[in-house]
Amino acid sequence: MAEACHPNPPAATELSKAERFKATHLAARHGNYHQYYAKFRAPTVPDERLSILPSDILRNARVIDLGCNAGKLTNEAIAHCGAAAAVGVDIDPWLVEQAKAAYPDGPCTFEHFDFVDASAYTGTAMGKFDVVLLLSVTKWIHLNNGDSGMLTLFAHIHSILNEGGYLVVEPQPMSNYARASKKNKELRETYKTIQIRPPFEDELKAQGFERILQVERDEEGFARPVHVWKKNIIV
Repeated sequence: MAEACHPNPPAATELSKAERFKATHLAARHGNYHQYYAKFRAPTVPDERLSILPSDILRNARVIDLGCNAGKLTNEAIAHCGAAAAVGVDIDPWLVEQAKAAYPDGPCTFEHFDFVDASAYTGTAMGKFDVVLLLSVTKWIHLNNGDSGMLTLFAHIHSILNEGGYLVVEPQPMSNYARASKKNKELRETYKTIQIRPPFEDELKAQGFERILQVERDEEGFARPVHVWKKNIIV
């Protein structure tokens, strides 16, 4: 998977509005937008995607936030929702450094690696988790890695979750895929090959998850439900 980067685009005065929009998406092909929470999400604290969850899911839990951006939601899992510990992971090293700078002394930590890559997990001592957060990133993972990447990711998530642990997913709809793929040729080619579809019900059930909750929501135009899946307990 390609390393995330943020090349310096030409000055804004040299680009039309459409060109600036395209340049932004080319730089953030993994959805790794700078100032994401300021520009795209409602300024609620804690993030509504956390506050709508049953309180016992995050309370005293060990949480990993995949695609953490600059760490706002990772920190809120502890500060506002009672998680015991939280690890934020992002493919963009610049965003990880921003998260570390924003929360230098807090109980949450931040790691830079590609969480679709199995070897990345074996190189850490993170152990297992009670909750995996996968919020507003499935589209980017899918477009950059195809169907096989999504299946690999679900297998990784299952392996790092404790039995009875939770996967919280906010999947983007296929209509969002189409818009994103128009702005990047490589993503467009992957988009043409995609066969499995969000919200990935069959794939997650096959992996050993049971959906226990689906919350419909519309956050300032983000009409995306949040799904909570539970890892089956082996008896």
